[in-house]
Amino acid sequence: MKHRSLLTTLAVLLIATLLPAAIVHVPGDQPTIQAGINAARNGDTVMIDPGTYFENINFNGKAITVISSSGPVSTIIDGGSLAPVVTFASGETPRSVLSRLTLQHGASTFDSQYDGGGIFISNSSPTISKNIIQNNTACNGGAGIAVQFGSPRIQSNTITSNSQFGCTGGIGGGGISVGGAGTTEINGNLISNNHWTSGNGGGISLFAAGAVRIKSNIITGNSASGVSPAAQGGGISMVNDSPAIVVQNLIYGNTADQGAGIYFLVPSGSHGPLLVNNTIANNAVTQQQGSAIYANGFDNQVKLFNNLLIGQRNQSAVFCDGTYSNLPPAFSNNDALSPNGTGLQGTCAAQANQNGNISADPKFVSNASNFKLKTGSPAIDAGTNSAPNLPLQDLSGLSRIVDGNADGTATIDMGVFEAQ
Repeated sequence: MKHRSLLTTLAVLLIATLLPAAIVHVPGDQPTIQAGINAARNGDTVMIDPGTYFENINFNGKAITVISSSGPVSTIIDGGSLAPVVTFASGETPRSVLSRLTLQHGASTFDSQYDGGGIFISNSSPTISKNIIQNNTACNGGAGIAVQFGSPRIQSNTITSNSQFGCTGGIGGGGISVGGAGTTEINGNLISNNHWTSGNGGGISLFAAGAVRIKSNIITGNSASGVSPAAQGGGISMVNDSPAIVVQNLIYGNTADQGAGIYFLVPSGSHGPLLVNNTIANNAVTQQQGSAIYANGFDNQVKLFNNLLIGQRNQSAVFCDGTYSNLPPAFSNNDALSPNGTGLQGTCAAQANQNGNISADPKFVSNASNFKLKTGSPAIDAGTNSAPNLPLQDLSGLSRIVDGNADGTATIDMGVFEAQ
């Protein structure tokens, strides 16, 4: 009898494995998105027709794709300010895919540890792609997306107008927060106009986040405020052992008290972040220190290659704080400039005009919004091809590395764009 029962179980499992992937239509086959998820098997697709769905959904560990049939503008999941719009908290893998939807009016709750208004990810690694994540709130961290001990892929999303609500302090991250060890990938997103009103990290907050990769994003219009003596990291804040790899991001128009573009605090024993080919310009600080970058902690193992670090007038572009250590980060082939201010200030001041570093007007097409390089820019062919993690294409998708100044040698340009 036991033998027959075992054979029956194996037969059922075999049939389930051999069944082709199905498409569950919402509302055609199931009336709600959650009902579609509940009905789906691993490998299935939940296809959502245009409309506004007032739901808070949970993948419940399923390896399925939840996607709209027509795109995010016409297909909206509204969380009703009751809970995170979408939850991944059952060990989901990259085969759990959320794509082409608008997620709005989500809110963090006790069950999400007050993290994650739009999306809450805990001990899971889903794929989040091509969504609009807007007008969500959180209390502790990650108003748009919160990651706790996971390795999700967050790619090609628009994450905008998310903010803190309901309490003060927290780990921050108006757009995205990442906490706990993992290898989260944040690639090719627009992260704009997010606000953390009583803490750090207006756009992105990394808090003991492990080796996060932040590549080819546009991070603009975000703010950190409301903390004494200073709110830090208008674009990105990295603290408590967050050795991120930050490659080819355009970070502009963000605000904070210190480190309007990027703030990092490196604990003793950590090597800190690696920054390669970023353009960090036109960010504003209230305390005149670190318009582009504020570096703090035991940061002598931090490395910066081929970056354009352009401060606002009368504000230092890069400030390296010597409170914890007098040993500065290593700068190679960067342009650090602040009109009527200081390019490199603090412990890193001695590296100005050393190791390929310059302090010169990069000649942007527009100092406010278009950061491509004009002909004759001193940043053209001024980087180093020996930098790690060099991108094969620039932020606009054109090839790197090319001979931009026609001197017969192809050398990578500083910043996110390659002169062709």
